[in-house]
Amino acid sequence: MNKKSAKKKCQHVLGWPEWALIGIVVCSTLLIILALCTGFFKTPQEKAEAELEKIADAYYTEYLYPRLLGNLDNDPKAVLQVYYEVGVPTTYLRQLLYFNDGKYAKSTKYFDRLGCDTNATGVRFYPVEPYGPRDYTADYVWNCQEGDFKK
Repeated sequence: MNKKSAKKKCQHVLGWPEWALIGIVVCSTLLIILALCTGFFKTPQEKAEAELEKIADAYYTEYLYPRLLGNLDNDPKAVLQVYYEVGVPTTYLRQLLYFNDGKYAKSTKYFDRLGCDTNATGVRFYPVEPYGPRDYTADYVWNCQEGDFKK
C-alpha cells in the first residue's frame, strides 16, 4: 500500500454540525458538573436549620420523652395527650446545646454565624398519636440577626 493513500483515508474535516454537537455536549457536561457542585454546599442558614432539627430530635427522644412519661409504667397516651394541642413549653437553644453533658456544644458555631440568640431561639414539641418516642411534631422559633428562617 502506498503512503499517500494511507494519509488520505485518515483525514476528515469536521463541519459545523459536528462542532455544534461537540459544543452542546461540552456545555451540558459543564452545567451538570456545576449543578452537582453547588447542590452539595449548604448555606449557613440551611446548616443551622438542619443542626437544630438534629439536636431537637436527640433532645426529645433521649431526654424529654422519658421525663414526660415519668416511669415506664405510665401510659404514654394518658400522659402526653395533655400536650397535644398546647405543646410542651418551649425549649431554648441554650438548653439544647448543653443537654447530655454538653454533647452538642460544638454546634454553637452554626448559630453564631447567623447571630442567633440562644435565649430566644428554640423549639416547641407537640406529641402525636400513638405517642411513641419518635411521634411528635416541632415548631421552631428563630431569633437570629441574619437569615430568613421558616417560622
